[in-house]
Amino acid sequence: MSSIPNSAMPHAQVREEEPESGGFAGGLRELVRDNPKTAMAAGAAVLAGAVAAAAIPLVKGARAKSGGSKSGGARKKGG
Repeated sequence: MSSIPNSAMPHAQVREEEPESGGFAGGLRELVRDNPKTAMAAGAAVLAGAVAAAAIPLVKGARAKSGGSKSGGARKKGG
């Protein structure tokens, strides 16, 4: 087996990471790199929250047009 010196392969040399001055985004990138599954779960939760926030006014508007909700609310007294 032959040995290739590091000087022949500059991409194989160890290089020091430069400190990032990204603030919040830099720290977030680092967290995502360290915990990819957690980041995916958090992204899915944020997406679900956004979808729910967009759907709630639509559902309330549809219920108002149809005459109210079937569950909850005040019941009519009658007999």
